[in-house]
Amino acid sequence: MNLFDYLIPFVAALGLLILVHELGHYLVARWCGVKVLRFSIGFGKPLVVKRAGADRTEWALAAFPLGGYVKMLDEREGEVAAHELHRAFNRQTVWRRFAIVAAGPLANFLLAIALYWGVFVVGTDELQPRVALSELSSPAQAAGVREGDLVVAVDDEAVRSWQDLRWVLLRHALDSRQVVLRVRTAEDVDALRTLDLAGIRIDDGKTDLIARIGLKPWRPLIPAVVGKLMEGGVAARAGLLRGDEIIAIDDEPVASWTDMVAIVRESAGRERVFSIRRDGAVMAI
Repeated sequence: MNLFDYLIPFVAALGLLILVHELGHYLVARWCGVKVLRFSIGFGKPLVVKRAGADRTEWALAAFPLGGYVKMLDEREGEVAAHELHRAFNRQTVWRRFAIVAAGPLANFLLAIALYWGVFVVGTDELQPRVALSELSSPAQAAGVREGDLVVAVDDEAVRSWQDLRWVLLRHALDSRQVVLRVRTAEDVDALRTLDLAGIRIDDGKTDLIARIGLKPWRPLIPAVVGKLMEGGVAARAGLLRGDEIIAIDDEPVASWTDMVAIVRESAGRERVFSIRRDGAVMAI
């Protein structure tokens, strides 16, 4: 990600906060009968100015969108016509002035409530607690955990996401005891797996706790089918073609793209024989 991938969302979020904040001041000022001279998003020289409404309020967008302001009629900032004195900010009661000043922060507070409510109603995308084995000799493998198991509970404590699973296992690892995983297998059968956490050290910062248990997030198998070849690259020179499916490397079965990548990474500088399926026929390269 580059700078603009962060900058644009930041400016958009900041702009929303400023807009809502200033709208709070503006709406309450109008409700209290105060004349608003200018509503500006940003500071500095206005880039766009438009007058609207019975009061001919200036709606402005300025060069530096790091704030905003609502300019109201006020005797302290200039002469006010006699017929408009009752609409000046400084002529309002203490409670009205307080309401106008407090309306901005209150509007931001209400915005936060609305956004949190929206997230609660709509929900967020979370990784399912569906597991795969990260290594064969591990507590998870010893417990009988199988590829594609969906963990639905740990010791009767419901698990709804991968993050839930991490925290629950961490908490139980502190006690160094056995836990029972209630899982739904890839065949949609409910099963129990007894996982022994007694030998798991949580103070080892070298590897992730879940990895030490022998688990990793499950991912659907993606066939090792060649999609695009780098012109003049090793694969192209060896004779691989787009659409070839790699089924083995030096007689080591390749079940997925992930398997193929792992084997290739371990084979830097070495020649390997690729068994491929091309147009229904199997051949070696």
